[in-house]
Amino acid sequence: MGQKSTISDLLLEQYVLGELPPRLARKIEEELALDPSLKARYEAIAGSDREIMDRYPPAEMARVIRERLAARAESEARNEGLTSSLEPAGRWALQLAVALPAVAVILLVLSFFLFRDRLATDQVRVKGLAPHISAFLKISGGARDLAPGTLLERGDVIQLGYTAAEARYGVIFSIDGRGTITWHLPSGFSGSPRSAPALDRQGEVLLSSAYELDDAPGFERFFFVYSDKPFDTLAVAEAARALTARLSTADHADLILPPGVMQSSLLVKKPGHVS
Repeated sequence: MGQKSTISDLLLEQYVLGELPPRLARKIEEELALDPSLKARYEAIAGSDREIMDRYPPAEMARVIRERLAARAESEARNEGLTSSLEPAGRWALQLAVALPAVAVILLVLSFFLFRDRLATDQVRVKGLAPHISAFLKISGGARDLAPGTLLERGDVIQLGYTAAEARYGVIFSIDGRGTITWHLPSGFSGSPRSAPALDRQGEVLLSSAYELDDAPGFERFFFVYSDKPFDTLAVAEAARALTARLSTADHADLILPPGVMQSSLLVKKPGHVS
């Protein structure tokens, strides 16, 4: 198949910052013990954070951070008449910046400014939106959201995620321009009968591994199939195979799924795609 999965830099950054749930953190710790190249990437990210800490004395950086957050709070309170008018993420950061010692504030703000936009987006996504899949392209220094129809190349690395909203069970897979089906959740699914895994419903959830594109031409389409009730993953696998049998329509046609099972998909284009 020519494609491989690795733990992404985005997840490593969250691990360094202590932002991952215990189960996922343990998985990364296990991978670090087994994979020298992953450990080297981890040490590079951790070293970069230490360099920032060394370059900016904690007490001074914390003072500047507190002053900026306090100024923002004062400005918004003056405009709205209430400090509570702060958006939740800003109010949370202000309260912690006042309460925490200097080094803790450094760690907080590194995390806060890296992921503030994503946190604000999550507050909107979880409320009132349908379950959906999301994808991020690894770029120098981080990752960016992938819009539907983005043109990608062989070797590009994608981090997948999902927002469950009211869904409780789901699977994620992709189909490429050769008709190859790759399972991302549950990872390594081989086609035997099994119930779809339970979903994490705490906002936007990133999968534990990233995905490197191979040279399959035309497109890569990612599917999130979900339901509020348990369903058989094998039924989804059969629907995926039926779609690849009509490969000329696989970049836009819907899966034929059992009643009560829904779908969300995201298409990215690759060289050779015909619009």
